[in-house]
Amino acid sequence: MLHTRLCAASRKTKAPGVFFMPAQYEICADESWTHESKPLNRYWCFYGGLFGEQSAVDSLESGLQKVKAASAFQREVKWSNVKPLDLPLFKQLIDEFFRHLIEFGLTYRQVFLDRSFIHVPSPGDPAVSSLDVQYKICYQFLKHAFGISHLPVASGGKTKVFIRLDRHSSQKHCARLAGFLIDLPAQLRRLDIEFHVSFINSVKILRLGVCDVIMGAAGSYGNGQHLHRQNGQRGMTANQSARYELAKYIYAKMKAVNALRGAKAFNWFESTGHDGDASNRLSHKLRIWKFKPKKFQIDKGWQNDHLDAQGGYVAPDIQSTIYTN
Repeated sequence: MLHTRLCAASRKTKAPGVFFMPAQYEICADESWTHESKPLNRYWCFYGGLFGEQSAVDSLESGLQKVKAASAFQREVKWSNVKPLDLPLFKQLIDEFFRHLIEFGLTYRQVFLDRSFIHVPSPGDPAVSSLDVQYKICYQFLKHAFGISHLPVASGGKTKVFIRLDRHSSQKHCARLAGFLIDLPAQLRRLDIEFHVSFINSVKILRLGVCDVIMGAAGSYGNGQHLHRQNGQRGMTANQSARYELAKYIYAKMKAVNALRGAKAFNWFESTGHDGDASNRLSHKLRIWKFKPKKFQIDKGWQNDHLDAQGGYVAPDIQSTIYTN
């Protein structure tokens, strides 16, 4: 049964003089593929998040909890826990997630970095760590990816957006991020919106766990994890095979959701277009964002014809041209 309330994903930017009663929304977001690994992965620093009216998000969580409760699965729902015996459960969780995207007006957003784009710093730019980069990407993701600035203007009170993020080991970066998000209404020129930020333990929050699975699938598929072989290994391991199957299953689901807006193509690793309307940052059910530096060079060493048989990076091939984004 279709959700009967008018939800954020189906609303366009308000017409002049049109106002809505204040609503409560939730953004829940998680990160994946953020750690430095050897060999390096091309696609990294993923953030994935869900957005919608609080009632719809609560309905999704309830549905996911029922799916898990009907199984014998006791571990945390996350990509690294995908194993062959549990593949049917993970597919059921994905089905429930995307059913709510379609029927309850929720939206999903994903951002990531691509190591083939080499950042060219400007004179005087301070050196930044990988953790600094993650913090900055998370802020830009929350600020822009969900189209919050296009929410309808409420009358009689403020619209509340509850941002729920997975706990992070760096308290300094959490505090900085929370401080910037509190100031976000002024940045967006939407003082009628009120943000509330919290850092939660994602172990029992299944909607965050499923976001982790979707991001894990993207990173695993894009980074060719199914191609990796240990010494003497022939073919994929059972875990590799299960994760490869689940990644393809998720990709097919995303393509189907993307096609609902009339799009003919979907690419996991390219930014989704606006179709000439910036308010689609809010209304599109599914959007991907490949975050590019302001100034960058291209490293062709990451392109397929430069990789080894297992999809591994061999050597840099950095082009001299400097691009401006």
